[in-house]
Amino acid sequence: MGEILETKELTKKYGNQRALDGLNFGLKKGQVLGVIGPNGSGKTTLFSIVLGLRKASSGSFTILGSNDPEEVRNRVGVILDQGNFYRNISAKKNLTISAMTKGVDLSRVDLLLEKVGLGHVGNKSFKNFSYGMKKRLEVADALLAQPEFVIMDEPTNGLDPEGIIFIRDLIIQLQSEGKTVMLSSHYLDEVEKVCTDFLILKNGKNIFHGSKEAVKDNFKSLESVFTNKF
Repeated sequence: MGEILETKELTKKYGNQRALDGLNFGLKKGQVLGVIGPNGSGKTTLFSIVLGLRKASSGSFTILGSNDPEEVRNRVGVILDQGNFYRNISAKKNLTISAMTKGVDLSRVDLLLEKVGLGHVGNKSFKNFSYGMKKRLEVADALLAQPEFVIMDEPTNGLDPEGIIFIRDLIIQLQSEGKTVMLSSHYLDEVEKVCTDFLILKNGKNIFHGSKEAVKDNFKSLESVFTNKF
């Protein structure tokens, strides 16, 4: 396999506005790619298209060698915002339903609950979970099928320091296991700690794609991306 994710002239229009404008970049196995840029730069649109949630207006992409996200659904773990869980049943039952849907061995349910620190509250109703606990359950769900590629959209948003450290350690662990990660975040100090590479978007365009080391040669700082002080 070549690129884990590759886009070619990927474009998304909403009327006369281009949320993505001829986007070209590639992501290789084992990289942790931070997708950053001001609000409205196209980050969420990019994630939605490669996950098959929206259709591109033009251009193309491949994910894990396929141009159909549905074909590789179980090979991609997704952490967006608290998932699609049933409010009135327990975390364990929610995860069991998800495992059955994905065709995953049910023994992984208890294993993942323990892995994300929810083993002691697995029988507690989802509706009674705190925001941080809901995020941890979403992580467990994303990892059920042992995905090769994990996509995270603002994974630390709204989390307390303990939750932020949990996500940071998770990303480091995933990379150590040879998995590939793509994430967006406004917590620039956090992405600097975990990302190997960056894709910087502005007005739907790729204004930089390269290693963390190369960022320093092209920008004063990551913060300068948001202040236009390059």
